[in-house]
Amino acid sequence: MRIPRFLVKALVASVLLVSCTNSNELETPNQQVELNEVNKKEVAFKFIDLMKNQEFKDKAIEMLKAQQPSVVLSKILEETKSIVGNEKSFKELTIQSATLESRSDADIAPEKIEILEVWMHNPKKVSDFSNVLFSFAPEGEEKNWSVVEAYTIDKKLVLLDAEKTPKQTVIVIETNGFETLKKEVAYMNKYLQEEGVQNERFAKTKMDFSPVSPRNTGLETTKLDKIRLNNDEEPWISGAAEVYAITSGIKDAGNKPEIKIIPMYYLDYDGTDYYPNQILLFWDDYKYQAANIQLFEKDDNVNYKSLVSTIVSGVFQIIGTVSTQPWVNVLGQVAGAIIQAMPDSWYTNNDDYVDSFYTIEKNKSYNNHYGARGNARVNMSPFFVAAN
Repeated sequence: MRIPRFLVKALVASVLLVSCTNSNELETPNQQVELNEVNKKEVAFKFIDLMKNQEFKDKAIEMLKAQQPSVVLSKILEETKSIVGNEKSFKELTIQSATLESRSDADIAPEKIEILEVWMHNPKKVSDFSNVLFSFAPEGEEKNWSVVEAYTIDKKLVLLDAEKTPKQTVIVIETNGFETLKKEVAYMNKYLQEEGVQNERFAKTKMDFSPVSPRNTGLETTKLDKIRLNNDEEPWISGAAEVYAITSGIKDAGNKPEIKIIPMYYLDYDGTDYYPNQILLFWDDYKYQAANIQLFEKDDNVNYKSLVSTIVSGVFQIIGTVSTQPWVNVLGQVAGAIIQAMPDSWYTNNDDYVDSFYTIEKNKSYNNHYGARGNARVNMSPFFVAAN
């Protein structure tokens, strides 16, 4: 068995009790956080300080109304830097946002990526924001969430039901959302390429569709035309789902695997039809005319570096036993190894495993095609990208 170069050192589990830094803060649930994590409660309180300035509030609300699906906090701060308000909170949030974003762009992947974002839950599309609440996702496993802390503009505590979506408007501080997923996917694909289970073209071109086939005639692909999820399993406080696809196939006669991670940034909510026209399978990557597509929802409690390491280890465990097997058998085993590498709760069809589409064939269209779990339904079609 080949041991990946980047096996992640075990994280030392450290838990500490968040101390109160403001006399208005109350001892409330969900105050335990992992060492070095962003204290979302502190960020929320500083953001409340800024929102007490009406001009800042109007500008922030305007930006949040146009969220797709969130707004990076640094962008809000940049757009409001000329507004006079709580200078201390503004400066501290500006430094914190810049530090986190800089860390996520490092040449060496950080152990944890967190980018401060803000989004607004406004189901009734109200225009009066005088009673807006401010909140953040609790720590720990989603299945253990019972209440969600929220605060008024005066920093008074309001407890919301974690399972029942509130009717009132809530502005939410996010640290593991849309922007974080983009950074994590980039690092994960880089690691897959380094470990020899992803071709260099994908990593270097970042999905540039330049022709690479031997005949230089273009790219043969399979395109996702439509997708709908029955249930994205996301509690309301987590906002839009962060879904990504793991595609896998056989790259050569030795049955070596080819694995990619493709973000699906648009796939925000269940019960909604999306028409992304997104290319998911690049057939030049595979020796044979079939591949797998598996969908997952980002789990904030899973370290992305450890996840990729585990996937690679799991796949390499089967390589030594499948070189002489029929390729179609190996194709299924690679997909199975990816599933088994996930946390136990995912393997048992819990929150973060969305669905799997096995043995998707080249040059074949799929209409109203359900995944193995029956949670995702797609239309897919062959798509040829011609050379210039």
